[in-house]
Amino acid sequence: MYELMQKLIAFKYTCKINHWSTDKYSDHLLYDRLTEELDTWVDSIAECYFMSDNNKKVFKSDIMNPKFINRDLVKLCENIISHLEELSTDGDTNEGIKALLTAIEEGFLNKLALAKLA
Repeated sequence: MYELMQKLIAFKYTCKINHWSTDKYSDHLLYDRLTEELDTWVDSIAECYFMSDNNKKVFKSDIMNPKFINRDLVKLCENIISHLEELSTDGDTNEGIKALLTAIEEGFLNKLALAKLA
């Protein structure tokens, strides 16, 4: 789950890099739209998965992991969707977390469609 949080944070950061680098207003708006819900999802994972188990010590300064940054947002979306599918099929994941992962995956399927427009 920590790696998923890292990937979601890297996705937001990548969108911001692209947002700041574009000259096209339509792309500027698209990159902003791609960042919607990311903070909420990261916060939900932190609170529902780690904090509810009193596992706050997992949060370290390496949460922004540069190895997950990829300016190709389509590939980044596909990687996150794949990771979500792996986590969802893990037998250790409770139903509440599975519901959260499913919601994030649905959101990323929409983001994938948007990323293909960029």
